[in-house]
Amino acid sequence: MREQHTGDPIQRLFDFVENAPADETLINMDCNDCCEKITQLAEQVANGADLNEIWPEMQKFMRYWGDCREEFEALVAVLRQEQALDGFDFSVLES
Repeated sequence: MREQHTGDPIQRLFDFVENAPADETLINMDCNDCCEKITQLAEQVANGADLNEIWPEMQKFMRYWGDCREEFEALVAVLRQEQALDGFDFSVLES
């Protein structure tokens, strides 16, 4: 992959088109329709799996689609926090 330009918006668009992943499954994927698959992936990553090993093309895809990446990372963070609090005795917080 060539170095991406950071200045000229037209050149950035051309770089995006030239370098974006061409995996048909990802191209045809609608995030709303694939919510369950994304959730399963997030659960696996929250449990320590490497997304690049589970589905490398998804890792590449998220490099280009920031909104999808941000939502995925937020979901992983929430799942990890839930795991960290699993078994926590919240009654100790009561006054």
